[in-house]
Amino acid sequence: MHTLDLDLPERLLIIEDDRTIRAMLRRCFAHRSRILEAEDGATGLRLLNQERPDFVITDLDLPVQDGLSFIAGARRTYFGACVPIMVLTASWSEGLLLECFRQGADDFMVKPFLTTEIRTRVSSIYLRQKVARDTNPLTGLPGNLVIKHQIKRRLEEGEPVVIAALDIDNFKAFNDTRGFDAGDEVIANVGRILEGYARAHPDSDVFVGHVGGDDFVAVLPPDEIGAFAPYVHDRFDEATRSFYALDELDRGYVDIINRYGQRESVPLLSLSIAAVHTGRSGLKDYRRINQVLAEVKKVAKAEPGNSLFIDRRQASSSP
Repeated sequence: MHTLDLDLPERLLIIEDDRTIRAMLRRCFAHRSRILEAEDGATGLRLLNQERPDFVITDLDLPVQDGLSFIAGARRTYFGACVPIMVLTASWSEGLLLECFRQGADDFMVKPFLTTEIRTRVSSIYLRQKVARDTNPLTGLPGNLVIKHQIKRRLEEGEPVVIAALDIDNFKAFNDTRGFDAGDEVIANVGRILEGYARAHPDSDVFVGHVGGDDFVAVLPPDEIGAFAPYVHDRFDEATRSFYALDELDRGYVDIINRYGQRESVPLLSLSIAAVHTGRSGLKDYRRINQVLAEVKKVAKAEPGNSLFIDRRQASSSP
């Protein structure tokens, strides 16, 4: 395949402390990609969160924060969980190779390398990831596969987190009366709100994902759920006001004709948040967490308006 035919990333982040190699990589990709550069892993992680590159090439032996730590940190973020990452290194061992892939690297190349080979590899991985990347097309947030992997990884690491399930109340009636375009805009707004929270807390290991439809997930440090809920609720209310007339906002409900041809008063859109703490006894399994979240979400959705219900049980009985 000719170089001009390669499908290369629009934004490429290069993390390399060797200026000569960095310049070589820049020349290799600059004709097709916008190049972002960092000399250490910490700066690379900051650029990853700020600039949202489509691909990352990182050295392993870096100052401040090494390549393995960068990969681990990137894979914990809502955006970095899906970005292709290629590792460059001057040394090679089977153990190092396995550790790179265990942390989440997509490919591995030993220096020195051929520019034609690295271009071809980057193109191949980028194209494959574009097709297979598990992100929701409406919100751009990670989908089910990444959410599942993220939660399982947090469980394996053993550090307690709060897992929150978010669900839009009265969404079906809203969709039926205001149209799918308005419904899509509401869902996209929730995605932007969650993304905004994650971007505002880059040091907190916040992860947000879109399960599908009007269902979302957030993984948070245990002490952040109290700040997360009002942040999301306040911005959700602000974003949804424009869909209603002033008299509807004053009443707090909308009169509709339901699918059975009957007049019905439906409350305005609201957001229910159900949360579980993985430090609770019996919550070390992904399926069990999903089961408990489903139980807790029923309680949250039974509350009128915006709600937050946190499962504070120590045993595995029903709420």
